[in-house]
Amino acid sequence: MKVFLERKRTNISAQGEFDPITKTLTVFKGSTLSESIAYTEKFRGAATIEKHRAGIVENNVLLKDVVFKSASTAANFVTGSSTNGLTAWKTSDGKAIRDLVKAEKAEA
Repeated sequence: MKVFLERKRTNISAQGEFDPITKTLTVFKGSTLSESIAYTEKFRGAATIEKHRAGIVENNVLLKDVVFKSASTAANFVTGSSTNGLTAWKTSDGKAIRDLVKAEKAEA
């Protein structure tokens, strides 16, 4: 399913595809990522994000599709800070991944 992560204040505008079966999320080429990465004691993923962005991000724009093992890892990569991907990524009608996953479990 197509998902989006938007933050107007920081000019983040990312598009991706969430696979509910494998729980992977692909962030699409052309997505605009955060300008900065949060280096705080609480957020230990900053160095990993910086390393992962090297060579594939230019002027905050993603140059190729990148697959992540979870929605939260993808959200951290996009926002540059600790982010709950299940609530941050939304469909075009504004539904969060978490709500869609809950609905699927209820139907099963």
